[in-house]
Amino acid sequence: MHQQLLNYLTPMVGETTAANLLKHYCARMKLQVEQIDPRHLPVLADSMRPMLAVWLGSAGAARVAGQIAQLGGKEEAR
Repeated sequence: MHQQLLNYLTPMVGETTAANLLKHYCARMKLQVEQIDPRHLPVLADSMRPMLAVWLGSAGAARVAGQIAQLGGKEEAR
């Protein structure tokens, strides 16, 4: 799931920023990045939304957060 999230976020915010976002928000959730699974995605997405707005604007952040929350049910994110 970690790699899927990185693959999804990297085109929007860059690889380093995507990795740092995941590390930061996983630490806030007291979760190791490698432990992310689909049940964590809604909370992770909601937590990341304000920071995503910095790069994507509020509408873009809402869209991306919604898509992140649904990644666990999809084979591949688009």
